[in-house]
Amino acid sequence: MRTIFRALLATAAVAALVLGTGASTALAAGASAPASVARYEFDDAWCFDFGVQLDCTVTDGTLIVTATPDGREIARILFRETVTSYDPSGVQIGTFTMSSFDRTVFADGGQDSTFTVSRYRGSGPYDSCHGGYLLRVVDDEVQVEHFYGPHCS
Repeated sequence: MRTIFRALLATAAVAALVLGTGASTALAAGASAPASVARYEFDDAWCFDFGVQLDCTVTDGTLIVTATPDGREIARILFRETVTSYDPSGVQIGTFTMSSFDRTVFADGGQDSTFTVSRYRGSGPYDSCHGGYLLRVVDDEVQVEHFYGPHCS
């Protein structure tokens, strides 16, 4: 669960980047200009030693912002995180992978729609933990569908 929480925090940080980028992109796009596309990539890696196991995390993300001539901005976030767990002797005991895709459209001075799909799966001691969610925000209404496998906490 700690991995899912970290992944959601990373996604939230990228979403904040989208909001900041959106304002500057809107100013740069003129009404008669062609659509402009900006692409940002980020990677990070870290390890946490819990004593009984070492969890090493690798994240990869891409943010693509498209400003259209009609004033809309479309932000797409592709995110993947893999946590590899090792026992104290250094033997790999499992992995946990989470991937997500987010698409948000900003129009008329606000957030017009959001669509998110996220999936996660474990192996080793996390083998039976898998699931994901689908989130949509349309016209200020949030719709969320969750699906979980057994043994996910």
